[in-house]
Amino acid sequence: MQSRSTDIIITTYNRADKVHELVSQLLEIVEDNAKIIVVDSSETINTRLQEKSEICYLRSSHKNQPYQRYLGFLASQAEILIFLDDDMEIVEKNFVYKIDKLFENNKIAGVALKFIDKDKDTSLSKIPSSKFFRKDRILKDIKGWLTGYPRLNTGKFGSCGNRGPQPAGGGETEWVSGGAFAARRSAMFQKFNYQLFSIFEDRLGMGEDGIIGYGLSKMGHLVYHDELFFLHNDQKDSTYANDTMAFAKRVAFSRLYLSLERARLNQNSIFLARIHYNYYIAWRVAGLLLNLIINPSKVRWEVLKGTLIGWHQALFFKFTMSDEIARYWHLEAVRDMRGFDSNSDK
Repeated sequence: MQSRSTDIIITTYNRADKVHELVSQLLEIVEDNAKIIVVDSSETINTRLQEKSEICYLRSSHKNQPYQRYLGFLASQAEILIFLDDDMEIVEKNFVYKIDKLFENNKIAGVALKFIDKDKDTSLSKIPSSKFFRKDRILKDIKGWLTGYPRLNTGKFGSCGNRGPQPAGGGETEWVSGGAFAARRSAMFQKFNYQLFSIFEDRLGMGEDGIIGYGLSKMGHLVYHDELFFLHNDQKDSTYANDTMAFAKRVAFSRLYLSLERARLNQNSIFLARIHYNYYIAWRVAGLLLNLIINPSKVRWEVLKGTLIGWHQALFFKFTMSDEIARYWHLEAVRDMRGFDSNSDK
């Protein structure tokens, strides 16, 4: 039996109505050779999707988005995988065909897909930004270099999760946005550190899309396709941003992990990556403190406190890449897959 060319993998958590809308959109436009896989870690089963014979509905035992993507990867059989968040809305009906055409170039390992926020007011709107040098570009650049977070060239993925802008008109890049990207199956989860799943399980991870994209760029060409395929219909219910202090903690800690992973993939010094991170986060804390003094608010205090907690946890973090961790998470995925097989007649 010939395998499908493309699978669409959607990860979802407690957005039953929203993911149902996306799946309904997809079912109207995708062809028979594109299978829809929904990996759901919600508190309750989405019976509307579970009962749809046209899709593969898979329950995740872990509320852990990168792990859910891995489950979708294991459940798929296609060579081209399109990963979508549950709050995407389709604006280009031929997006599957156009993505497939891009992968006719065998050197392409992944594609960063363009989407924009449907509304300006998003889950992250309540997170305060710095009041220093926001408009003066030269001063902003000086501030970036001084504090270890410089403005990067187009498409570059740097230390502490820093990213340059995607190339206007499309072109080579080193990162993807997790809301929508595509990958060649043979390039996904290669040279991969499964410790990422453990960090998300401990509610310390975010920004994993950056390191997933950077890993894809090491497996072949990663390109940005500058054509609008989706709108991001943010529901302002992001589990990342609802708790401001927890969000700031995740940001502070994940900056270290992203730096260490980038150093590992480049075979650079882990020690120097830690030094750079601590230099960066010290400046970050100083900036947050000054902003709090100039414009005090409960939200700014929560961001500062969360950042300090995340920094403290980063100081004692043991970075590793072990077969034991990889084996644990693979066995967890196999158990979830068995649960799907035993309860599905698809």
